[in-house]
Amino acid sequence: MLRLKRPLLTLALISSALVASIPLQAADTAEAPQAQGQQPAAKAEKQGIALYQTKQYSEALPHLKADAEKGDANSQMALGNMYSMGLGVKADPAEALGWYLKAARQGHAFAQLYTGYHYEKGMGTAANAKEAFSWYMKSANAGVPNAQYKVGYCYEKGVGTGINAKEADTWYRKAALNGSANAQLVMGQRHSEGKRAGKDMVQAANWFYMAAEKGYAPAQAALAQLYETGEGVQKDEARAASWYTKAAEQGYAPAQNNLGYMYDKGNGVVQDYTTAKRWYEAAASKGNVQAMYNLGQLYQTGHGVSQDYAMAVKWYRVAAENGSVKAANSLGMAYLDGMGVEMDPVKAARYFQSAAQKGNVSAQYNLAILFIQQPEALAKGGIKASDAQAVQWLKKSAESGNTAAMEYLSDVYRDGKLGQKKNKQLADSWWDKAQDIERKREQYAIIEPLPTINK
Repeated sequence: MLRLKRPLLTLALISSALVASIPLQAADTAEAPQAQGQQPAAKAEKQGIALYQTKQYSEALPHLKADAEKGDANSQMALGNMYSMGLGVKADPAEALGWYLKAARQGHAFAQLYTGYHYEKGMGTAANAKEAFSWYMKSANAGVPNAQYKVGYCYEKGVGTGINAKEADTWYRKAALNGSANAQLVMGQRHSEGKRAGKDMVQAANWFYMAAEKGYAPAQAALAQLYETGEGVQKDEARAASWYTKAAEQGYAPAQNNLGYMYDKGNGVVQDYTTAKRWYEAAASKGNVQAMYNLGQLYQTGHGVSQDYAMAVKWYRVAAENGSVKAANSLGMAYLDGMGVEMDPVKAARYFQSAAQKGNVSAQYNLAILFIQQPEALAKGGIKASDAQAVQWLKKSAESGNTAAMEYLSDVYRDGKLGQKKNKQLADSWWDKAQDIERKREQYAIIEPLPTINK
């Protein structure tokens, strides 16, 4: 699944009329409440509420305070929203919590939800997981879908209560059935990962679709990925691109990267490197590491840009510093070949080693070959390379499916190289494995799979 930075989510309505949408400023909005539904209608004579609903916050303030002091829960909730987001007043999390608490203690279900969130995140107060869970439960029992989602989350992660997978599942399902897009995404993920009585991609697609239809970007991206791969739905790359676009236009970085890739490769859309670059840049600006790597690829190949090895190295370096093992391997290749940087086998070895230790099969093979071909140069840089190490990395790469490593090992055992004894059986075994993989690749390239038909 996609893992994914979340867009801001909106607060609930506080009365029967539409009020301003107010997103919570959450570090992880996948966990943030997104309340749905409405409280009972406010009385028509509440001037503060009427002004609030038309976004006249400064004018609403004195009226809301007057009504709130008299105990009006909707006015207290509105004040909580205003101080939470700085609407007509200076943002003040402690003041916001104070008003939310007043409304919550009167049984205002959405105020209970936001009170719980303030306690969970330590906004305007010291973090208190037990207090957060208590308020989430009150709101959930009052039927607020995203409070039910938060209760499920608390049971899953042990926030303010003991970890209880069964209770988590119960509350997630209840929230999803009641319309929480967050919970519907979770249900889809659970079905796709086999966490609900076995893997069921059709059910996963159904849940993702429910949340996607509400405009929830992570669910739109998840659904797009199913259409892209043909899991749970009939493969339809054009439809995948459409859903990725919906999520990407909301600023959802994983979808922006994936949409860029579709334009890069011409999957489901007309190939357009310039558009691919635009979406990669949008995702990279939000910290998406894969997009950073993909930008490096564009500059290396000159697709949609003037070929620029130095710019490719720049993006590979940023991606590698943010954990991309593919980028670390590409940096190794750049230093090995002197593309965009001065040739430096020592730096190449260090980048290969970093990626190899994290399981990158290409880096494992590259490191082995570098150990074999340039041990003297590496020794000058303080890296001791040996034939035994080379064989070790070749085996790791081969065992992970790298056919080049398999073929090299075949030669090693056939001729007794790198300190290994001749072993025809091992040589033939590695050779046969490599050829079998290559035959299958050729077959898959020729024969298209039948379209998936979901019953």
